[in-house]
Amino acid sequence: MTAMRAATVIDGKQVAASVIEAVKGATSALERDAGVKAGLAVVIVGDDPASHSYVTSKSRMARECGFKS
Repeated sequence: MTAMRAATVIDGKQVAASVIEAVKGATSALERDAGVKAGLAVVIVGDDPASHSYVTSKSRMARECGFKS
């Protein structure tokens, strides 16, 4: 018989914020140390409003992290 383990509850917002800060730092270091500007390019096929909304959200986050988008 397998022993039951207690679930670990994580704070998703806190984890996301931590990842975003790490990406911002890495993006800044890449530009400072290597002169490379990170970027995000997207190709949308079709005219699905949900796809456009998703891409808009990702572009906003990319810019917040220091990417060209």
